[in-house]
Amino acid sequence: MNTVVIIIIFVVALVISLSFLLLVLTLIPAIQQFKSLLLDLEKTSIEVRDLARDMKRIGVMTEERLQKVDMVLDQSRRTVENAGDALHFISHNVLRRSAGLLAFLPAMKLGWNLVKKIKGGNK
Repeated sequence: MNTVVIIIIFVVALVISLSFLLLVLTLIPAIQQFKSLLLDLEKTSIEVRDLARDMKRIGVMTEERLQKVDMVLDQSRRTVENAGDALHFISHNVLRRSAGLLAFLPAMKLGWNLVKKIKGGNK
């Protein structure tokens, strides 16, 4: 083979070797950063799993408490309905029927006071 061809092959091999060396030297920090990124990603995924577990627990607790609040609201609604029914009964049956008698109460009080004055007052 001709010496020129050998020199060209040698130079090409040298350039390829240097390029590979530069590529490896450039990739080593990138690989280390990739490893640290994977470690951070693993820690983050563990934290996310813990947070998801906590969120499920909080969701269950919230659901239980909301059910208790619903029960209290239902009982309060029934209590208010019963009180409303009782007041409606008192208003329509007792007060309306005895309205005529209740109108005489001030007059009876006035009469009683007059009787007390005539008898001599409080002694």
